[in-house]
Amino acid sequence: MKKKIKSVILNENWNRLAYHYLSQAVVLLDIDESYYLVKSAFEAYKKNREHDTFTLQFVALTAVNYLNCCYHQRLSKEYALLAIDFLKILPIDPVIGFYRIIGTYYEAIFNHEDKTRNMIIEILKKSDYYTLIQDTVEQN
Repeated sequence: MKKKIKSVILNENWNRLAYHYLSQAVVLLDIDESYYLVKSAFEAYKKNREHDTFTLQFVALTAVNYLNCCYHQRLSKEYALLAIDFLKILPIDPVIGFYRIIGTYYEAIFNHEDKTRNMIIEILKKSDYYTLIQDTVEQN
């Protein structure tokens, strides 16, 4: 299955479908494969920033799912910076606002910024989105 996913992603020009596949596949691949593909996807996005709303959502979701992998595999901050820095260059758009907040949450975790982390946890609890990060909170 991993080979099939990688072949679909690698044989695609980076477009909406390729970003969508990667956003889902990143959790199935080993971290070095994920890092390579995510970096490639981000570089392709930076070269052609004129994308539709769905592409923007998929590329942001890729970053968040990759950050989740970095967290669960207890990787160094350097791995996570790839996605953290990328999320910061995306346009201010309500469609990806949630992804940017989750990116800030992971940045707080990797930087050991408990105040920011706890504030985001409280906001997610109040808005009934806490379950999306609960697996990261219980281990902290």
